[in-house]
Amino acid sequence: MLIIEVIAPASNEDEIVRLAKKNDVSDVWLSGQHNSQVVIKILLGNEKSQKVLDQLQTMMEGKNNFRVLVYPLELALPNESLKTTAMTRESLSSRLTAESRLNWHFIMLVFLSTIVAAIGLIENNVAVIIGAMVIAPLLGPNLALSMATTLGHLKEMRRALATLLAGIGLALVISIIIGLLYPDLVITDELDSRTHVGMSSMALALASGAAAALSITTGVSSVLVGVMVAVALLPPTVTLGIMIAMQQWHSAFGALALLAVNIASVNFTTQLTMRLKGIQPREEKFRNISRTVFAAGIIFWLALLVFLTDQMPAFA
Repeated sequence: MLIIEVIAPASNEDEIVRLAKKNDVSDVWLSGQHNSQVVIKILLGNEKSQKVLDQLQTMMEGKNNFRVLVYPLELALPNESLKTTAMTRESLSSRLTAESRLNWHFIMLVFLSTIVAAIGLIENNVAVIIGAMVIAPLLGPNLALSMATTLGHLKEMRRALATLLAGIGLALVISIIIGLLYPDLVITDELDSRTHVGMSSMALALASGAAAALSITTGVSSVLVGVMVAVALLPPTVTLGIMIAMQQWHSAFGALALLAVNIASVNFTTQLTMRLKGIQPREEKFRNISRTVFAAGIIFWLALLVFLTDQMPAFA
């Protein structure tokens, strides 16, 4: 559940209360008043929060003396049965934007997880590889890219794409260096398994992308751990770098194909799932832009998947 706190002119008090009751919220009350301002708190389930926030934002347009604050709620007594734990568009956008920032935190995660993945692949140690998968620094920018594409936010799209490419580039450079410096390097089973791509790889990535979108839109973050392992982007990137260092060009292209399949599949199904969950801009004037950007994104990822499917026999 959430608490929405509205700080507004006293003249809007009745209108805000009517808005809350119209949406059948759990409770609404006046918690404070100072001069000509009132503080109204609304207790509601997550599934109703998006609609209420949209209506409040419409009410706020053109006014400077409004403020809306949203707080997550751990417990409400008496306890009500919760129908769902859906996250609002604003919460999703804020969370994914934070995860797609190119900062030292992201760079260090990529650096450390690349080293972990490289050691696991070279030493043929599955447990170590899974450790790198769970860190999953490249998943956040992909989800942020899908969210921005679904909403038609071009600036956020460019930021997420730049972060994703920077992360892949950094992991690639580090893995090439490791491949050049590591003594007596041989192609282990774990390395070899990431130089082949087939329809099963695509099906896994497509399903994982949908699961990722459902997990973040419903607030069930525990599902993301499974997604991180199922559609790991870092191991094929590291494999690509190591194969380049070993000058195993056919295997390098296989790893590149697997990486491309994973990225395209995750973005394709994540965008579709987010749109099916009703994620779109609040303002009507931005919806046409979002529809165009969304359609372009779907067509691009679908075309890439068709191309990669045609090339799969060469890397089976």
